Amino acid sequence: MDPTLTSAQPSGLYAWLMTNGQMIAFFAQLIYWLGMLILLAYAVWQYKRWVNFQLGIGRSGKLKGAEATETAKDEKSESKGVSVDEFVE
Repeated sequence: MDPTLTSAQPSGLYAWLMTNGQMIAFFAQLIYWLGMLILLAYAVWQYKRWVNFQLGIGRSGKLKGAEATETAKDEKSESKGVSVDEFVE
């Protein structure tokens, strides 16, 4: 077998990948790590929203209609009036 045959050399897409493989790997890794940073930032933002919801603070902690029911309860308790004399001996 003659080692100088051209058919023994890779051609087409395989030859292009063999030539430019390191450059492709570099850009693939760059895209991967940038994607990881974006996903990490999104996860931190979602976690912050969840913690605010659990604590009841911030925009995420306020449920829709919760303010209306709280003000209605406050108005009812103030208008009813609690007698302090019942609890004091």
